Amino acid sequence: MKNKLKQIIIRPDLKRRMGDFICNFTAVVLGILLTFAGTDWIEERKTENEVKKALSLVRNEMLINREYIKEMMEDEVSQQRGALYLLQYKDSLHKTSPDSLEKYCNFSFQSQGFLYINDAMEMLKTSSLMPAISDKELVTQIIKTYNTIKTAFTTFDDFTDTKIADVSKLIEQPEVQEFLDKNENYSPAELWNVFFKFPGGIQTLRLISSMHSNPTQIYGHYLKQIDNTVAAIDKIYKRE
Repeated sequence: MKNKLKQIIIRPDLKRRMGDFICNFTAVVLGILLTFAGTDWIEERKTENEVKKALSLVRNEMLINREYIKEMMEDEVSQQRGALYLLQYKDSLHKTSPDSLEKYCNFSFQSQGFLYINDAMEMLKTSSLMPAISDKELVTQIIKTYNTIKTAFTTFDDFTDTKIADVSKLIEQPEVQEFLDKNENYSPAELWNVFFKFPGGIQTLRLISSMHSNPTQIYGHYLKQIDNTVAAIDKIYKRE
């Protein structure tokens, strides 16, 4: 009886079944762990790709705004140059270059609007991707840059609105209205000879020439910050 019991206990096929069970159980556990690990890895890669795409849109949006800001700078520089030119010859318009006078005579009445865009940034902020950006300093830099972009647009809008308000007062002068009504084909020199009869004519030109003493420096600061942030995005999330 003892020998039979001993044979049962040490029976080779029982050992094999126990070994198979342990191997199978281990394989199942490892499979589950690998599945979870693989799922996490896939989700991380998916999130990383979504972050890259979102930042790519933000980057491109910044560059679009950059082009607008560059145009603002060039517009202000041109207007400032024109105002200084007309002020230089305010008492002797007959000595001006016809081409230059033709170029600058109407700039004070013209205004150009630029639309600030931040759709990509708003999408990033409202999505769950903002916390997924690993470099928190970059997040802060992007937010500050968008504030700077908005400031640039406000700077130009303030300049334009102030100029338009001054020009409107000048044009509303009865003598100016009378001149415009009676003369359809006036020359630039004739027009500015009328404007210079009023303090508002000189005041408008002085405003344009001095409201922002150095537009290149002001807007150049905005452009530099955008360039630095774009470079930071490119460095951390290399574009493929």
